[in-house]
Amino acid sequence: MAEREPLDVLEAIHSTPARRFLGSDPIPDEILWELLDAAIRGPTGGNSQIWGWVVVRDEAKKAQIAEWWKGVFEATYGRADPAALEGGGRVQFSDFDKVVDAETGLDASGLRSVTYLANHIGEAPVLMVPVITGVIGGPESTRTGITYGGFIFGAIQNLALAARAYGIGAPLTTFGTGPKLDELLELPEGSTAVAIVPLGYPIRGRFSQPRRMPVESVVHFDTWGNQQEHP
Repeated sequence: MAEREPLDVLEAIHSTPARRFLGSDPIPDEILWELLDAAIRGPTGGNSQIWGWVVVRDEAKKAQIAEWWKGVFEATYGRADPAALEGGGRVQFSDFDKVVDAETGLDASGLRSVTYLANHIGEAPVLMVPVITGVIGGPESTRTGITYGGFIFGAIQNLALAARAYGIGAPLTTFGTGPKLDELLELPEGSTAVAIVPLGYPIRGRFSQPRRMPVESVVHFDTWGNQQEHP
């Protein structure tokens, strides 16, 4: 079994970016089970555990998922002009045809990595598909999709952090999800795939701190707008 890197919690959090340049080397079963066992320790409202995890290794299924994923990419980030980003601009979800001077969105490096994933996601040894398996409160429930995300996305982050300990990339994506994916995986009625997480050993790049806006720019104390400098 591969050695785990000795990381404390904060070190792991600060060194788990979206590693999208993934190779095709297989991940041992014992490591996959370790990752999944870490994932299910994540938060889940009311300890409901309304989740399932589909480990996709079948080549035909991966190829179909890759086709859908690339189709969404081409309709979104695939419209961006990579050359236009080389000067330092970014492309955002709000307008994929426009380059903006901003702190958020994909820069040239980010777009290259997403483009690589779009062309190679089916080569990752595992596509992990987290699934929400039911509706709490019955069909009349007023819970929203955002609420249900809270029942599983913490577990998905656990998966990514556990993967980090084994030197495995686990970028979270939602491209390619929808009824067709649910049908392909033969999910039971009322269940839905909420993400696709390719797992693989990175072939390029490094585990480094994800780039984000300064923390003090997004933190407010007691009321919105009451901000303080980071000490």
